Amino acid sequence: MKNKDIWRCRFHLTPPTGWMNDPNGVCQYQGTYHVFFQYAPGYPAEDTKAWGHYTSPDLVHWNFEGTALYPDTVYDRDGAYSGSACIGHDTMELYYTGNVKQEGPHDYTHSGRESNTLRVTSRDGRHFSEKQCVLRNPDYPAGYTCHIRDPKVWKEENRYKMVLGGRRNDDSGAVLIYESEDGIRWSYSCDITSNRPFGFMWECPDIFELDGRRFLACCPQGIPAEDYRFQNYHLSGYFPFDASANTESGTFVERTGIDETRFREWDHGFDFYAPQTFVDEHGRRILIGWAGLPDMPYQEPGLAQQNWIYQLTLPRVVTCRNGILFQYPVPELDQLHGREYQPDSRDWFSVGLSCFDWQLTPEDACTEFIIHITKNITFSYNGTVLSLTFYGKIGAGRTQRNVLCSHVEHIRILADCSILEFYINYGEIVMTTRFFPEHEETGLRAEGAFTRNQLWDMNQTVVQLHTE
Repeated sequence: MKNKDIWRCRFHLTPPTGWMNDPNGVCQYQGTYHVFFQYAPGYPAEDTKAWGHYTSPDLVHWNFEGTALYPDTVYDRDGAYSGSACIGHDTMELYYTGNVKQEGPHDYTHSGRESNTLRVTSRDGRHFSEKQCVLRNPDYPAGYTCHIRDPKVWKEENRYKMVLGGRRNDDSGAVLIYESEDGIRWSYSCDITSNRPFGFMWECPDIFELDGRRFLACCPQGIPAEDYRFQNYHLSGYFPFDASANTESGTFVERTGIDETRFREWDHGFDFYAPQTFVDEHGRRILIGWAGLPDMPYQEPGLAQQNWIYQLTLPRVVTCRNGILFQYPVPELDQLHGREYQPDSRDWFSVGLSCFDWQLTPEDACTEFIIHITKNITFSYNGTVLSLTFYGKIGAGRTQRNVLCSHVEHIRILADCSILEFYINYGEIVMTTRFFPEHEETGLRAEGAFTRNQLWDMNQTVVQLHTE
């Protein structure tokens, strides 16, 4: 390997050192985009989670701002866990879970854990107020374990809303809803769960509206795998959410359950979890996820080679079409296009540094094809099933993911050194995966009939790791 850091991305967010996972507090404030994230800079020697911080003027060029929030109070001494941002006219409000583990013979699921909801504010997005604890374990309803976390806060008219992910005592997942007039004093409204058990914990909840429809997004944990769905043990997806606000009180309608059969996954790849969405100043709903997965059965070899581990996905614009949510990279990313190529689909084509944007249009929407990325990764379609397949060491234990697909009208593949994002039919189906090439040169080949076959190099580095 000529360069031991060939896996560090050029346009995906990675940590300078140590551990990165869930995106937190993603927002745009006073014209600047902010992505906070779970961060353990001293990992693996020290793994207590803080919040790292990136900023950008355009969702393309990023600067690392250092560590924003440390676990430094009695309410978060064992970790500043995940949370969100709520943007007002002149204030950024951050809410997150403060993790505390009490001493003693506890299992830290049913006893021994404090899951505190904390609030901080900022007027400039870089300096933060003292922490306020706005919810503690006694404020949560009966019937729940100590696993309540990941507050997502937003405003509807002049009223604050909050959802929290929860695990019930019967090991079923649910989402708790709270409301507030001032963002500080909160009252419990109701909870939402599925009609039948659907995972033991629902993490990273989010409720939002698109195209006049409301959706509940969350991460159900512990779902049994099926042949073409739920192939990751911990899922990320959304339910169509038909509950509306009570027009007299402004509170959510009490529900007995949500139809788990209508759950749809955000991403069918090997490496995707804990997404968070926000609305920017252009009115777009944008999603960013963690390009990783808890409790995965395959490897993440980057730490041993490069002193950092994990990354985030590209920002994706979320749109609604006939009740289905599509995700597609923000158009600002196109400004990173370098030299353009039109590969001959009959021959191997070599592109340097494993960074490219490859877009293809099949001649017929039901035609079969095989796309090769190096000789050890294939992305194929047999007219019914899309398959992403790894051979040898390049997948570090990743093997195959399959998803049913009635037709393929467009394919976009974005590669960035050690991550691949596949967008099918302009984001109707998305697959995100890590890969670990041994060489900087990547050979490409597309077998099939295509009316469009265009590729751009994407070798410009736009993530700055220095601080101001």
